[in-house]
Amino acid sequence: MKNLVLACVVALASCPMAMAGDIAISTQAGWFSQEAADREAQEIVDNVTAVAVELFAADQQDALADWVVAHTGDGVADLLILCGQFPNSIYPAGNAQPDGSIAELFLDDGNIIVNTGDYMFYVCSAGNNGDAGLGNMMDIDGIGMWDNDDPTVVVTADGLALTPSLAESFYANRPFHLDELEGAWFAELILAQNAAGTRADPVIVANAETGGRLGIFYQTAGKDDEPRGEVISEWINNWYLTAGEVVNPGFPALNPSPADGAVDVVMPLFEWEAGWGAAMHEVYFGDSPDTLTLKTETPALMYFH
Repeated sequence: MKNLVLACVVALASCPMAMAGDIAISTQAGWFSQEAADREAQEIVDNVTAVAVELFAADQQDALADWVVAHTGDGVADLLILCGQFPNSIYPAGNAQPDGSIAELFLDDGNIIVNTGDYMFYVCSAGNNGDAGLGNMMDIDGIGMWDNDDPTVVVTADGLALTPSLAESFYANRPFHLDELEGAWFAELILAQNAAGTRADPVIVANAETGGRLGIFYQTAGKDDEPRGEVISEWINNWYLTAGEVVNPGFPALNPSPADGAVDVVMPLFEWEAGWGAAMHEVYFGDSPDTLTLKTETPALMYFH
């Protein structure tokens, strides 16, 4: 009998991020109330103190455009946060300028745009862009954010470590379609995803050629009570401000299968999600959750973690 050993070499896309810069929040709300958007934006201002955070209301879109232009070409990775509306001042409504808009130049300069609320780049009070808004910004024809292919997402080890306020699972109405990324785009940081790994929210995707990044956080319908400000603040403080360099916080493995407390499991295939930054795995078996050992030879009730 021969043991087959497989050596697998995986090439992972990478995209070093420039030093964090300034942050702007366009507070005009889409798909959740303006009151909630203002509250969550202020929460980000209160929680993020290491860099400047400026708020721009719906009647300050020209000033927002000035901010975006001033922060294009400054050599750092500035961050623009949208609340479900894509302002006409930085991307002309109805896809009137599909290429070369202020927003696209900002993105292609290695900066970051994240969105919470309605479908990213779809909605504009001056006239919607539809699916084409996202496609034009990413230069990917046909990419969408509809809630097909089981968009119920579960927090990942990265999500647990970096954004502890993130819900364990939720229905992502407008998730990123990871299986539709093309060209230089790749999923850089997945905080919650569906079982198939094809839908994610929150998630950061990056362009390996330009250094630009897009992210979504709670693109959900009409939910004013979701912790948008908390989660975005945690992501900013624990990832964006450190240019993606995170000290391993030592979170354990999670999402075991069979599930915690399962009984009468016959010949199970043990699976789990690795703890954040895990370099190795140890699995312990036993007939009591308080006295687990490395293995057992008795085919009886067993616990593992």
